Amino acid sequence: MVETARLTIEAEVPLGKLLLRCDASVAKAADRALGFALPDAVNRASNGHACRAIRLGPDEYLLLMTEERVPATRDALREALAERHHALVDIGARLVAIEIAGEAVRDTLAAACPLDLHPAAFGPDQATRSLFGKAEIILDCLEPARFRLLTNRSFAPYVQRLLAEAGREFGAR
Repeated sequence: MVETARLTIEAEVPLGKLLLRCDASVAKAADRALGFALPDAVNRASNGHACRAIRLGPDEYLLLMTEERVPATRDALREALAERHHALVDIGARLVAIEIAGEAVRDTLAAACPLDLHPAAFGPDQATRSLFGKAEIILDCLEPARFRLLTNRSFAPYVQRLLAEAGREFGAR
């Protein structure tokens, strides 16, 4: 973890990750199994008991939770959706989570991300696919000054080095 008064970067945050592909009617059944509502709009996130859901597309949800909760969540969804058309895949080994927080977080991300990161344009519970440098990422705004980036495992070292370099201006080492 890299910490400064203005910036904190935590690499490889341990998270379980499930990808759910389904239509709106199946999503309602998933809501009941999860105990909270999946986001209604694309590029939005919602929180439930120990789980965060990000809607990445019209029929695509990324579910984030502690690694210990993955089996129970997977089993609950499989049971609730057994007779419905869907796909549920554990992608925990594929994606790496990196959290970055602090007053300089938006400036650091803006160094290599083409999104408008002004708080009025990209605030809490907004999430989307984008690029960070040359790496594909999912950018999730957890709080006004706290973000989570998810990237493919093979890109993680590159993203971490690029974050450290971009954050160096703000005191990151």
